[in-house]
Amino acid sequence: MSQNLNQFPTQNSDNSNALDLVELWLILWKKKWLIIVLSFLSCAGILAYSLTLPNMYKSSVLLSPQQEQQSGGLSSLAGQFGGLASVAGINLGGSSDKTAVYLEIIKSKDFLYEFIEKNNVKVNLFTAKKWDKYTEALELDDTIYKNGKWLVDEETQETLEPTSYEAYEYFVKKLTVKEDKVTGLVEISFEHIDPRIAKAYVENIVTLINKSVREREIAEKKESIKYLNEELANTNIAEMQNVFYTIIEEQTKSMLLAKVRKEFAFKVIESPIVEEQKSSPNRAVICILGAAFSVFFICIMVLLVHFIRDNKATNART
Repeated sequence: MSQNLNQFPTQNSDNSNALDLVELWLILWKKKWLIIVLSFLSCAGILAYSLTLPNMYKSSVLLSPQQEQQSGGLSSLAGQFGGLASVAGINLGGSSDKTAVYLEIIKSKDFLYEFIEKNNVKVNLFTAKKWDKYTEALELDDTIYKNGKWLVDEETQETLEPTSYEAYEYFVKKLTVKEDKVTGLVEISFEHIDPRIAKAYVENIVTLINKSVREREIAEKKESIKYLNEELANTNIAEMQNVFYTIIEEQTKSMLLAKVRKEFAFKVIESPIVEEQKSSPNRAVICILGAAFSVFFICIMVLLVHFIRDNKATNART
């Protein structure tokens, strides 16, 4: 008996929910032409907006990290003289993988600030307005940059040139640096409305990181050799002198290798190209998602207006 009684509220609730859905559908059906017109106008606006978005082109380079291999002579001394070597800033380990460090350097402010200043990034990012695929001409926005100079705001008299930090923030959004944990390969890509600029920036990033790491390595080797020579001059123990000579020899070899090896941090596996196919925007997706959200929003607004009017009418009668 109690089970039968418990079933009645559930059935009533189901019927009530069904009636509510039918009522909502009838309200929307009565306003179908309004919904259709507003949806059409909304979709037309979204389509027009998507057409104003410039095509973006992404250029990528595939890199193989260069692992620094230490010689067997240094490795054999690691256990006995590792403490001495660490004081001199020398790594006597068998090998070292600094890929993660190099990738963080690429994304660091110090590295990108230098890159931004050397590659005219501010102009190419903030003033690039349109790129003609057929004439390969890049149109710049002459309202902020004209005749090779940044203009000044007439009201505030402040330059319209973005700051280095603003350029950094904008640049990072267009830059992608990722490492494949399985293969160990690194991909660096950059997106711009001019595919030639995207290609040039990717190439220049690889050149600059190799140059920066190589110069840093050479400077460290020089400091290590200088320290070892000073310690060598202060010791009369023949065994220690032999150790110093061995380490100095190996450090000198490493420094000379760094000077002649241009691809010091990364070796190019696949060079970047001037892409012909755009990477974004996906106008079809923008239009489909925009249309779906527009129709949903319009239906909600129609129902809201109906119930507000209905509530006002009920209050007026009472």
